[in-house]
Amino acid sequence: MNDPINPSHYTQGSVECIEAIEASMTSEAFKGFLKGNCIKYLFRYEKKNGLEDLEKCNWYLNHLLATERIERIAAMQQEKKTEEVFGLVNHDPDDYMISGCPDGFCPMPNVRQGPSEEMFKPVS
Repeated sequence: MNDPINPSHYTQGSVECIEAIEASMTSEAFKGFLKGNCIKYLFRYEKKNGLEDLEKCNWYLNHLLATERIERIAAMQQEKKTEEVFGLVNHDPDDYMISGCPDGFCPMPNVRQGPSEEMFKPVS
């Protein structure tokens, strides 16, 4: 079957041309490539391939949308990890006590705060 949007000549073995292009570029450059193709197909659709060019534009736009969504999710996950590392997330008080020490273990001698204080009495 001849697919004008995803023709077979864009696949070499198991690698699609668009995947090889993405792998060869920075994220910003790849998004620019996708955006440029959207503009190209919109610019010419009335004078060249009509509906087919609009479908190609739509394919590149959907790929750009998916790329942006994936990046946004990754950024949100990274932000959450960073907040957790630096203690910027509101945790359950049993997780991080006033001293900021996880589970009450504090680097200061004979100082314990948190749920473990009853389990570990200071040695007298």
